[in-house]
Amino acid sequence: MRFKQRNVDTKSPSSEASATTNARRRGFLLALGAGGAGAAALAARSITGVTPTAETADPGASSGEGYRVTDHVKRYYDSAKT
Repeated sequence: MRFKQRNVDTKSPSSEASATTNARRRGFLLALGAGGAGAAALAARSITGVTPTAETADPGASSGEGYRVTDHVKRYYDSAKT
């Protein structure tokens, strides 16, 4: 059977102590998440053996060569008309 306790003091802890505890918990979880992300990045780097580098621009894209209508594109356009 379940028993209910009556006349129990249900006062919450002081808001100042609660805020300090919550701030500590948040800081801990933030550090845990950041540490986990850093560990994952290091693990990925050591597995692949490649260091991440900045992406370089495609030289073909900067020379003005972009979209080109080729034979297979023309065939697609013709088939899409019907």
